[in-house]
Amino acid sequence: MNKSPLKIYSRIIAKIKQLFIPITTVNLPSFKPNICKFLQSKAEVDEATAFLHSYGFFSHPTDAKNWDLAHIIPEIGDGNILDMGGCNSIILKNVALRKIRGQFYEIDLQGTEHPIKGIKHIVGDLMDTKLPDKFFKSITCISVTEHGVDFAKFAHEVARLLEDKGKLFVSFDYWNPKIISPIKLFGLDWQPLDEEAVKTLIAECEKEGLYLIEDMDYKTDEKVICDGYHSPHPAMSYTFGLAVFEKR
Repeated sequence: MNKSPLKIYSRIIAKIKQLFIPITTVNLPSFKPNICKFLQSKAEVDEATAFLHSYGFFSHPTDAKNWDLAHIIPEIGDGNILDMGGCNSIILKNVALRKIRGQFYEIDLQGTEHPIKGIKHIVGDLMDTKLPDKFFKSITCISVTEHGVDFAKFAHEVARLLEDKGKLFVSFDYWNPKIISPIKLFGLDWQPLDEEAVKTLIAECEKEGLYLIEDMDYKTDEKVICDGYHSPHPAMSYTFGLAVFEKR
């Protein structure tokens, strides 16, 4: 059935209006003087959670991951966005709340039973996405690189996908000295990174033209993730790390 000219006109006007919806401004949280660093305490988790709630953002079912979200969400602006390893991505749902303009993609090894309107879900390998070159302004990868990801292949794919000046946001499980995981998670290898592994990731990214936006602060105060607080195994205590790279 042909659509009436009035309906077509109304849709065109609605799309034009959408282009002029202002981005929701988010003031940088007081706990974020830098972004390439490690979670130091549960108090930081509580601050991050309060920050998300103050703007009406979605929080993570694992509240410790609110630390990642609270640091990354204010940094993302207009442009196409890819969440690597995301399934029903909380990052993308929050970016949508901010009225960020762009196309939203998530890629994961598993499908989703609950697709989110406006987010294109791809079942695939984050190290070989098949997505177009220089298509994304921002790429996020939350707690994924510790699950058997090849850093060299990962860095190469991210560099291919990012446009110039685009940014990669990576968070990961961490402790130094290295702790050996006795289990797998989500059917995948799980090995929290140590300082040597983080420096290897940074070096592989630099080979592909991806550079940290600031020096990494390797200070750690305590093993925040521990038995009784989100650790998947009583023998595993660690914290979270966050690094942000820019394509140059």
